[in-house]
Amino acid sequence: MNPLSFYFSFRSPYAWLAFYRLSKISDRLPVSIEYIPLFPPKLSPGDPVASRQKTAYVAEDVARFAKAYGLQLQWPKPFDTDWKRPHAGFLYALDRGRAVEFGLAAFSARFSRGENLGDDETLAGVAEHCGLEPDAVIRSADDHALQRRVLKGVVRGQREGLFGVPFFVHGPRRYWGNDRLEWLLRDIAIDSGREVPDLKDDLFARVFSFDE
Repeated sequence: MNPLSFYFSFRSPYAWLAFYRLSKISDRLPVSIEYIPLFPPKLSPGDPVASRQKTAYVAEDVARFAKAYGLQLQWPKPFDTDWKRPHAGFLYALDRGRAVEFGLAAFSARFSRGENLGDDETLAGVAEHCGLEPDAVIRSADDHALQRRVLKGVVRGQREGLFGVPFFVHGPRRYWGNDRLEWLLRDIAIDSGREVPDLKDDLFARVFSFDE
């Protein structure tokens, strides 16, 4: 089947939740996953931090999910940083077969411990956690070639209709948000010939799981 394209940003708490959940099942999926990190866009009216009410809701909503998933939540201060650096560092890890390990460690540093992903000290800790040389990861964070690769991912995402993260593309189908991961897995299951619950019969049928 077509590979699954997974667009994410270390800025997004919902991308954190989706990255974590996908990591728990990725080795059982009948598709390969292409991880595409993105620089966050400049502040726009749709950004949660532009609305006090939306910011409050996102904080409540993410806390609800994190508790359910067994994740510790600590909001980072400041919320934003030099986003080029951790995303370029991710590509360095990706090239060395440590994409998932780096992503999980970076998201954990940001949203479970409230650390600044733009800082050398934080990036060094992430590198150590996933078995990479800290100095090499810090250098990669400022590597212009890697940063340009991230920008190419942004352009590619725009061509595929991306408008927010997490964003998944599988064949002609697109899915936006952590809460659409179940629909993505459902469609992958159907494509692979597995039976899924008929929602016409039970609108609240449990989500399909590849654990079975």
